[in-house]
Order: sequence, then structure tokens, then C-alpha cells
Amino acid sequence: MCGIAGTINIPSLATRDVEEMVAKIRHRGVDEAGVEKIGRCILGHVRLAVVDPENGHQPMTNRDGSIWVTFNGEIYNFVELRQELISKGYVFKSRCDTEILVHLWEEEGEKMLDRLNGMFAFFLWDSRYDRGVLVRDRQGIKPCFVAEHAGGYAFCSEMKGILTLPDFKREVNDNALKEVFCFNYATPDHTCFKNITPLKPGHYLLFEGNKKPQEKKYWEWPFFSEAVPASYDEFEALLDDAIRMQMRFDVKGGAYLSGGVDSSVVTRRLKEQWNETTLPTIGLNFSEPQYSEYEYSKQAAAIIGADLDEALISPEMIPDIAEKVSYHAEQPHGDFSFFLFYILSRQANTENKKVMFTGDGPDEILSGFKHNENFFRDLNDKDFVAGNYFETICYMSPEIRSRVLDKDFDQQTVDPKVRFEALLEPWSALSPREQIIAYECTSLMPGNNLVKGDRMGAGWSIEGRAPLLDHRICEMLTRLPKESKYNSEHGKYFLKDYACRFFPNDFIFKKKGMPTAPIGEWIKGPLYAWAHDILSSNKDNRFNTKNMLLMLEEHKTGLANYTRELRTLLMAQLWLKNFFKH
Repeated sequence: MCGIAGTINIPSLATRDVEEMVAKIRHRGVDEAGVEKIGRCILGHVRLAVVDPENGHQPMTNRDGSIWVTFNGEIYNFVELRQELISKGYVFKSRCDTEILVHLWEEEGEKMLDRLNGMFAFFLWDSRYDRGVLVRDRQGIKPCFVAEHAGGYAFCSEMKGILTLPDFKREVNDNALKEVFCFNYATPDHTCFKNITPLKPGHYLLFEGNKKPQEKKYWEWPFFSEAVPASYDEFEALLDDAIRMQMRFDVKGGAYLSGGVDSSVVTRRLKEQWNETTLPTIGLNFSEPQYSEYEYSKQAAAIIGADLDEALISPEMIPDIAEKVSYHAEQPHGDFSFFLFYILSRQANTENKKVMFTGDGPDEILSGFKHNENFFRDLNDKDFVAGNYFETICYMSPEIRSRVLDKDFDQQTVDPKVRFEALLEPWSALSPREQIIAYECTSLMPGNNLVKGDRMGAGWSIEGRAPLLDHRICEMLTRLPKESKYNSEHGKYFLKDYACRFFPNDFIFKKKGMPTAPIGEWIKGPLYAWAHDILSSNKDNRFNTKNMLLMLEEHKTGLANYTRELRTLLMAQLWLKNFFKH
């Protein structure tokens, strides 16, 4: 977990301006920070020292100072690449993975991206040829934002760094904000800030001199590739290899263990390679037992033989951390599991851990979400209508939007239903369920689900590692035949059936909810005053304060269930308060 920042081709900016960017994201790397001016670039970095803490200061250069890099993330296969480069005569001054990049660039240039196994965002500048690249990892595990500014470009791991730049105009992107009320997040080809965009996963920007950068793709999901069956032994060998490489760190670590199939499988295989006597894990528990699935965490820990610590959540915590969650998320997300990731990360930090393994990935790739199982259970492919599916996932119907959103704001922005259909269009040749898998991997995953772990972890200087997001595993699972991915009753069938090697069948195929807070019930009771204060303090003309409060009253009395709508409205208000103070 580190952070990068920088500018290119903006002569009006100075080193102190990038120092301001770096200061704004210092939470991502509390161990050290650095800024360097190299020709037409100013590069900044904050470091969370996970590998070779004594060395590895960034921005980093090669031996003759001609190539510089600022890097966030991990190159998991750096040991193998390092040995290869040493055999070719390259000399290293550290054991850290960052140094691989400058030498591998010398050896292979842009082709090196195909060699990297990891999660990363980095900017590399080669002053010999006055060119460089800004790169993001394949699935978008690590964030990277770009803004055209003052005749050049700025980039940063978090948008708040870009917002510090002199004369950068802070404005709401209304189309993106409108999406939040329907998708629960802003789709990841833009953000809720005008003129700040994410670098696409699996892409890089090539900068040459003062030319406009070229966007290039180096990886894509193999949705259209031929289906290839895989055995459980093949999968296990690949998972074990991913864990082997991801075990390379020099600090304390552990795993998050929810008791679901994903985290249970990862933790079970991790235990085989853990280099200490006990494997520490953390599970989430609720103060009200009726909402908790902590028993599943305890069952999994007992079967695996792992130690389990509790991260407790109760309703009175929410007001204390809500603005912090919003600040680190940077965009309004109606998904209250952001709060859960924040609390898990806080617990890991309390235990002096820096690296935590997770089970991220399979839900999107293998159609594991319950709403997909329910929607497709009795649906023939020929009966699939994208608009019907959108209504299933939509957080706020047009009727509700007309109540709580300003008429002009609602009518003058893009209809999210039309937006969703456009997102599905590239995948129209696939079967309906495969279209949804493609949408979830390319939009939901980088736009919402991967954001939680990175941003909430960053707030507590915790680095998450997800072996199931190793791109080799992603490619294997994506290319499985449909009948291996899911059947009429179960999503993630391949992974669940594999998991029965280690866990009882009824444990794996149990009904388990998504990790989220029972915010709807809490808003009726202990969090009612908090929610009322947030909504009533609205000063933004995009929202109808009177009708938002009426919705809250109807929800409290049980006249209607407005949990999803209120979640998005509350987080939107907190976001406006954090980033657009009135």
C-alpha cells in the first residue's frame, strides 16, 4: 500500500505543488515520502514499507539516473524477474519489487507489462528518449486517476491529491452523481468530479515529449475466448502459486475470514504456507446477534486451524466514522459494507498488521451474487431483457428519483438505464448471464467492490492481497464452461464444489448474506437522529430536502422500506459535505 502523484508537461507547477498532492495522500504511505523533478515531470510518492523496509525509497531511479519510477502496489513475481535480470548483468541496490521496473523497462520497454504479476499503478519516465508510461494493473485493483490541467496532465492514487492543484476547478459531475442513485456507485469510466477520470484497468498512457498521450491496452478479460475446463488440482496448484508469491513481505500480516466460501478457501490454502506457528485472522461481528454471521467465521477458523479475532461493529460507531469513510471513499457509495471494511482495517491496524489476505474476486467472475442467482433461476436466455435486470439492481426507481431529486437535475442528466444498456452492449454476443458477468468484472468490480478494500485499507495503512485476483486465476475462471461457473441453483459452483474438499458440504452451500450493515433497521432506531440531521442539513439544490425527510419518516414507521434509497442519499450528502463544503 503506497501512493503515487505527479505532473507532466505543466511548467507552471513546481515541486511544492506535488508535495501538496503527496501530503494529501500521506495516509497511504506513513513510512516515508519523496518528490523529485525530472525534466518535464515532477514525481511524488508515499511509502508503506512492506518489502525491504530499509531500502526502496521512491521515486526510484536506475544506476545512471536516466529512468525514474513512482510505484504503488506489489509485483508478486519480482524475485523471479530479479534473478532473470541479474543473469543479464543488471545490478540491484535493494530487495524491493519497485527496482524491477526500471531495469525491466531498460530490457523490454512496453512489452514488460505482459511479464508483471501483481496489483499496481505506476508512472515511469525514460529521460533518454523523453517518453514514459502511466500504467494500471489488469483488473483495476490499485487506483489511478488522471486530469488534464494547465496544458499538461496530473495523476494521483486518489482524487483528493489532484484537487489540491492550483487553479483546478472543483465541480460535481452530475451524470456520475446521478448514477450513484441507481448503480450504487459511479461507473468507472468517469468520476463524480468533473475532469478527473480513472485510468482504465489493463491500460496505460504513453507520453512522448509534449504530445497528447496515447491510451493503449495491454490486457483484457477473456470473455470471448473458447471455454476451457479446469480440474480442481489445476486450480489448487495455481492458487497455491499465487499465495506463494503473495507471501513475500517483511511485516506482520493475516487474513480476513468471513466464513464465506471465498475467504475460507484462501485462508485454508494460506495456512499451508504460513511461515509462523499460528495464522491470525479477523472476522466481523455485530453487537446484535441477529445480524451477525460471526459463527461462520468461527466454524471456518476451527476447521482451518487458524486463530480468530473479532472486529465488532455496533450502530453507535456509524456517526463517528461516517465522514472518514466518505473522505477515503472519495465518491458516494451507497454500499455500507465500506463501513465494515473500515472497521476490519482498523482492527488489523490495532494488531500492528500491514498485510491482510482477502477472498476478493470470484463473486463477479463466477456469478456468485444472490440477486443473480434469483434473477436467472427460472429465466430462459431468450427472455432476458437488460432493462428488467437493471430494475432488479437499481437503487432508486424513476418515481422515487422524481420525489427526492431536483427535476432539472434528474431530467437533464443521462438516464442510468440507458447507461446500463450501453455498458452491456460490448458483450451482447454473450449469453445473458455471461453479459452480466462481463459487466460486473469491468464495471462493478473496479467501480465499487475493489474500491472498498483499497480505500478503507489505505485509511489505516493496510495492504490487502487477493490471491483469487491473480490474473492467471481470473483468466482460468473466466474461461470455464458455463455449467462449471453456475447452475440453476448456485453461482460460484466450481469454487464451492472445490471447497468441499476441505469443508462440510452444508457449510459451503449454506445460505449466507452479503457482508453489509443492517443500516435500514438502525435508521429506524438508534441512527434515526443521525440520518435526520444529515438529510435536514442539505443545502444542495439537486435534492428535495422536504421529500427526503418524508421518505425517512415513511421508512421509520414501516410504511415502506427505503433502505437502499436512504443509503445512497446519506452517503451523497456526506460526500458533498466533505468535498463541497457550503
